[in-house]
Amino acid sequence: MADRLELQDPRLPGVVTLGRYRYSYAHDVLGAHSHPGCVEVCFLARGRQRYRLGDRVYQLNGGDQFVTLPDEQHDSAGEPEDKGVLYWLIVRVRDSPLLYLDSTRRRQLTQALLGIPTRQFRAHPEAGFLLDDAIAQLSGQASELARLQAAMSLAQFLVRTVTASAADQARPVSAVVERSRQYVAEHLGETITVPMLSRAVGLSPARLHAQFRQELGLPPGEFILRSKIEHARTLLGETDLPVTEIAHSLGFASTQYFATAFKRLTRTTPTAYRRG
Repeated sequence: MADRLELQDPRLPGVVTLGRYRYSYAHDVLGAHSHPGCVEVCFLARGRQRYRLGDRVYQLNGGDQFVTLPDEQHDSAGEPEDKGVLYWLIVRVRDSPLLYLDSTRRRQLTQALLGIPTRQFRAHPEAGFLLDDAIAQLSGQASELARLQAAMSLAQFLVRTVTASAADQARPVSAVVERSRQYVAEHLGETITVPMLSRAVGLSPARLHAQFRQELGLPPGEFILRSKIEHARTLLGETDLPVTEIAHSLGFASTQYFATAFKRLTRTTPTAYRRG
């Protein structure tokens, strides 16, 4: 499933673009680009996504935000836009009205956005709700009142972005998730099920699922699959092992299933990945 919505110039002061995608498989690579005079705020509600800004690569998990400042070139570090749910908001911050705010509050908010101390951080719990509300208000033939409601939601979202960044709510990894990571890394060559993993770390499957969702933004089964595919990429790039042998060494029941899972997460086949 590919559900992508992008509202460009939605007739809100200072708002260039408001968008959201819901992908069930990986899509194309995001090429290098910038936003002159604008700040872009991304919120990854679910899944994983990688961004490159300058010489640094940021790995986002579900629940993270990522911010780029005016004229900063960024891309997805050669990786496809991953499966998951991601929102993005691009606003003008130079000599422009912003969301019906008076001049004093507009100046305060834009200065705060430009002074964000860290580019990746844990989002405020209401981030997704506020963005969904703005999108809902702007859908179809939005009335003036609906646009005002959308502006209020987006202003709250930007304020919460600033406060979340200032708090630098780094997401601690619990002992259970850390043990799970270690177990998966040590058993990549085996078939690993969520019940097996939950027994290994002493937590029920439901509790483990909730813990992974909260801390990593994806369920444990998805984490297991991604770990195997990531190791497969290393083997494809650094060894001459046949694709069939790599698939079997990672516990995949068939080469076809391995190739299907690999393409869903990387947007290419194992053979093409090795050639590239």
